[in-house]
Amino acid sequence: MITHGNIVATTAAVMTVIPNLGSKDVYLAYLPLAHVFEMAAESVMLAAGVAIGYGSPMTLTDTSNKVKKGTKGDVTVLKPTLLTAVPAIIDRIRDGVVKKVEEKGGLAKNLFQIAYKRRLAAVKGSWLGAWGLEKLVWDTIIFKKIRTVLGGNLRFMLCGGAPLSGDSQQFINICVG
Repeated sequence: MITHGNIVATTAAVMTVIPNLGSKDVYLAYLPLAHVFEMAAESVMLAAGVAIGYGSPMTLTDTSNKVKKGTKGDVTVLKPTLLTAVPAIIDRIRDGVVKKVEEKGGLAKNLFQIAYKRRLAAVKGSWLGAWGLEKLVWDTIIFKKIRTVLGGNLRFMLCGGAPLSGDSQQFINICVG
Protein backbone atom coordinates (compact mmCIF):
# COMPACT_ATOMS: atom_id res chain seq x y z
CA MET A 1 0.00 0.00 0.00
CA ILE A 2 1.24 3.48 -0.86
CA THR A 3 1.33 5.87 2.07
CA HIS A 4 1.35 9.65 2.34
CA GLY A 5 5.00 9.29 3.33
CA ASN A 6 5.71 7.60 -0.01
CA ILE A 7 4.15 10.54 -1.87
CA VAL A 8 6.14 13.07 0.19
CA ALA A 9 9.38 11.13 -0.39
CA THR A 10 8.66 10.99 -4.12
CA THR A 11 7.96 14.73 -4.16
CA ALA A 12 11.25 15.50 -2.42
CA ALA A 13 13.22 13.20 -4.73
CA VAL A 14 11.72 14.52 -7.98
CA MET A 15 12.32 18.13 -6.92
CA THR A 16 16.06 17.35 -6.84
CA VAL A 17 16.01 15.90 -10.36
CA ILE A 18 14.16 18.57 -12.40
CA PRO A 19 16.47 21.56 -12.89
CA ASN A 20 15.22 25.06 -12.01
CA LEU A 21 11.71 23.91 -11.16
CA GLY A 22 9.57 26.87 -10.12
CA SER A 23 7.07 29.61 -10.82
CA LYS A 24 8.16 30.10 -14.46
CA ASP A 25 6.99 26.58 -15.28
CA VAL A 26 3.56 25.40 -16.43
CA TYR A 27 2.39 21.84 -15.87
CA LEU A 28 -0.45 20.20 -17.80
CA ALA A 29 -2.35 17.71 -15.64
CA TYR A 30 -4.50 15.39 -17.72
CA LEU A 31 -4.36 12.01 -16.01
CA PRO A 32 -7.18 11.14 -13.58
CA LEU A 33 -6.55 12.71 -10.19
CA ALA A 34 -7.05 9.29 -8.59
CA HIS A 35 -3.98 8.01 -10.49
CA VAL A 36 -1.04 7.85 -8.06
CA PHE A 37 1.37 9.06 -10.76
CA GLU A 38 -0.72 12.20 -11.27
CA MET A 39 -1.09 12.71 -7.52
CA ALA A 40 2.68 12.53 -7.04
CA ALA A 41 3.33 14.84 -10.00
CA GLU A 42 0.87 17.44 -8.75
CA SER A 43 2.41 17.26 -5.28
CA VAL A 44 5.77 18.13 -6.85
CA MET A 45 4.27 21.01 -8.82
CA LEU A 46 2.45 22.44 -5.82
CA ALA A 47 5.55 22.20 -3.62
CA ALA A 48 7.65 24.00 -6.26
CA GLY A 49 5.09 26.73 -7.02
CA VAL A 50 4.47 25.57 -10.59
CA ALA A 51 1.26 26.71 -12.35
CA ILE A 52 -1.05 23.77 -13.08
CA GLY A 53 -3.52 23.64 -15.95
CA TYR A 54 -6.06 20.82 -16.19
CA GLY A 55 -6.88 18.97 -19.38
CA SER A 56 -8.02 15.57 -20.56
CA PRO A 57 -6.41 12.73 -22.53
CA MET A 58 -9.24 13.21 -25.03
CA THR A 59 -8.42 16.90 -25.63
CA LEU A 60 -4.62 16.96 -25.42
CA THR A 61 -3.73 17.89 -29.00
CA ASP A 62 -5.45 19.78 -31.79
CA THR A 63 -6.24 16.45 -33.48
CA SER A 64 -7.53 14.64 -30.37
CA ASN A 65 -10.88 12.81 -30.54
CA LYS A 66 -12.91 15.33 -28.52
CA VAL A 67 -11.42 18.52 -30.01
CA LYS A 68 -13.66 20.07 -32.65
CA LYS A 69 -12.02 20.82 -35.97
CA GLY A 70 -10.61 24.34 -35.98
CA THR A 71 -10.25 24.55 -32.19
CA LYS A 72 -7.12 24.04 -30.14
CA GLY A 73 -6.14 21.21 -27.83
CA ASP A 74 -4.92 21.56 -24.26
CA VAL A 75 -1.18 21.58 -25.06
CA THR A 76 -1.57 24.23 -27.75
CA VAL A 77 -3.47 26.54 -25.41
CA LEU A 78 -1.47 25.92 -22.22
CA LYS A 79 2.02 25.49 -23.78
CA PRO A 80 3.34 23.45 -20.85
CA THR A 81 7.00 23.37 -19.86
CA LEU A 82 6.44 20.18 -17.83
CA LEU A 83 4.42 17.12 -18.70
CA THR A 84 3.92 13.66 -17.30
CA ALA A 85 2.96 10.83 -19.58
CA VAL A 86 2.10 7.19 -19.35
CA PRO A 87 3.61 4.92 -22.02
CA ALA A 88 0.30 4.67 -23.89
CA ILE A 89 0.38 8.45 -24.48
CA ILE A 90 4.04 8.35 -25.58
CA ASP A 91 3.21 5.53 -28.00
CA ARG A 92 0.24 7.52 -29.33
CA ILE A 93 2.47 10.56 -29.94
CA ARG A 94 5.07 8.40 -31.71
CA ASP A 95 2.45 6.66 -33.85
CA GLY A 96 0.85 10.01 -34.75
CA VAL A 97 4.17 11.49 -35.88
CA VAL A 98 5.05 8.39 -37.91
CA LYS A 99 1.60 8.40 -39.53
CA LYS A 100 1.88 12.09 -40.48
CA VAL A 101 5.36 11.58 -41.93
CA GLU A 102 4.10 8.63 -43.98
CA GLU A 103 1.11 10.68 -45.23
CA LYS A 104 3.35 13.54 -46.36
CA GLY A 105 5.71 11.17 -48.14
CA GLY A 106 8.28 12.37 -50.68
CA LEU A 107 10.79 14.99 -49.60
CA ALA A 108 9.26 15.50 -46.13
CA LYS A 109 9.50 11.79 -45.37
CA ASN A 110 13.08 11.57 -46.67
CA LEU A 111 14.18 14.63 -44.66
CA PHE A 112 12.60 13.23 -41.50
CA GLN A 113 14.33 9.87 -41.98
CA ILE A 114 17.71 11.51 -42.60
CA ALA A 115 17.31 13.83 -39.59
CA TYR A 116 16.20 10.97 -37.35
CA LYS A 117 19.07 8.69 -38.40
CA ARG A 118 21.66 11.45 -37.95
CA ARG A 119 20.36 12.39 -34.50
CA LEU A 120 20.14 8.71 -33.51
CA ALA A 121 23.79 8.26 -34.48
CA ALA A 122 24.72 11.26 -32.32
CA VAL A 123 22.68 9.97 -29.37
CA LYS A 124 24.51 6.66 -29.66
CA GLY A 125 27.83 8.54 -29.50
CA SER A 126 28.92 8.36 -33.14
CA TRP A 127 31.11 11.14 -34.48
CA LEU A 128 29.13 10.74 -37.70
CA GLY A 129 25.90 11.84 -36.04
CA ALA A 130 24.27 15.27 -36.23
CA TRP A 131 26.08 17.62 -33.84
CA GLY A 132 26.34 21.39 -33.44
CA LEU A 133 25.13 23.36 -36.45
CA GLU A 134 23.69 20.30 -38.18
CA LYS A 135 21.69 19.44 -35.04
CA LEU A 136 20.39 23.01 -34.96
CA VAL A 137 19.30 22.77 -38.60
CA TRP A 138 17.43 19.49 -38.06
CA ASP A 139 15.87 20.83 -34.86
CA THR A 140 14.70 23.94 -36.71
CA ILE A 141 13.31 22.41 -39.90
CA ILE A 142 12.11 18.98 -38.74
CA PHE A 143 11.84 18.44 -35.00
CA LYS A 144 10.44 21.88 -34.09
CA LYS A 145 7.18 20.89 -35.81
CA ILE A 146 6.95 17.83 -33.58
CA ARG A 147 7.69 19.86 -30.43
CA THR A 148 4.91 22.26 -31.47
CA VAL A 149 2.42 19.37 -31.21
CA LEU A 150 3.29 19.33 -27.48
CA GLY A 151 2.97 23.10 -27.06
CA GLY A 152 6.45 24.14 -28.16
CA ASN A 153 7.78 24.99 -24.67
CA LEU A 154 8.30 21.53 -23.20
CA ARG A 155 11.57 21.27 -21.29
CA PHE A 156 10.96 18.19 -19.17
CA MET A 157 8.76 15.13 -19.62
CA LEU A 158 8.43 12.43 -16.98
CA CYS A 159 7.05 9.05 -17.98
CA GLY A 160 5.77 6.46 -15.53
CA GLY A 161 2.87 4.32 -14.46
CA ALA A 162 4.00 1.38 -16.62
CA PRO A 163 7.12 0.24 -18.51
CA LEU A 164 8.09 2.37 -21.52
CA SER A 165 9.60 0.64 -24.55
CA GLY A 166 13.14 1.61 -25.45
CA ASP A 167 12.06 2.47 -29.00
CA SER A 168 9.41 4.92 -27.78
CA GLN A 169 11.81 6.58 -25.34
CA GLN A 170 14.46 6.91 -28.04
CA PHE A 171 11.93 8.39 -30.48
CA ILE A 172 10.74 11.02 -27.96
CA ASN A 173 14.32 11.87 -26.94
CA ILE A 174 15.29 12.49 -30.55
CA CYS A 175 12.14 14.25 -31.77
CA VAL A 176 11.18 16.26 -28.70
CA GLY A 177 14.60 16.79 -27.15
